[in-house]
Amino acid sequence: MNTLEGKRVFLLATGDDKLNARIEGVIGANFKNISVYTATDGLDAQFKIENVIPHVVIISSQIPKVSAVSLTRNILDRKERVGIIILSPDQELEDFMDEVVTGQVQYLANIDNSNLLINQLSRSLNWVSHSEEAIYRIKFLAPNEVLIKDGEEGRFVYIVRSGRMKACKKQGDKEVLLGYIEPGEFVGEMAYINGELRSADVISLSTTELIEIPSQSLDSILFSKPSWSKALMKTLSKRLKVSNLKQPAEN
Repeated sequence: MNTLEGKRVFLLATGDDKLNARIEGVIGANFKNISVYTATDGLDAQFKIENVIPHVVIISSQIPKVSAVSLTRNILDRKERVGIIILSPDQELEDFMDEVVTGQVQYLANIDNSNLLINQLSRSLNWVSHSEEAIYRIKFLAPNEVLIKDGEEGRFVYIVRSGRMKACKKQGDKEVLLGYIEPGEFVGEMAYINGELRSADVISLSTTELIEIPSQSLDSILFSKPSWSKALMKTLSKRLKVSNLKQPAEN
């Protein structure tokens, strides 16, 4: 199990203090409730994984003593839900083709591209949080990622745990802002309520963490989680107030 006081655990297996500091800065600025620890080499990484299994391991292709490929294989052999990002400009994808397809393993060629790193960290955390047995799961978005598209089927409802989003709609070449979605609010709930297609785009404005709930399971979940029912009512109340404010005054 991935455990460390309920935090999301990142292991930086690069063997480079400056590189570790840069990566840790990106993680700390974009994700909450985290713990980041480092390994000086491949053997140190293996030892630390034996003690605390991380959620995400970032491995440099230049790490000494145990190669990135061998360290990755060792992690995969444990059969734990660990996301792996390999820092390599020229690594052959064929090394872990199946894991690349599933999203467990990703390659990052340019560590200077912090936006790409954020995207890959979000994908790794999404992969780790996914479970066939889970009714709902945690979903992460990097800034400017589209969560919901206007006109699509509403298969999921979401609760925003952290971050900020906007709802907008295209009118010709223009984008009309409908409102902002803040932590603690539901998003995508209208398609669940009225059974219609999505009526707007929803886009993340920052690194965002959400609870993703299958629409068909929401009734039973709300029954068992009164705090979520309360959050839904608050969200609907806010939507109603915003809608009333936008209505033209009667003469």
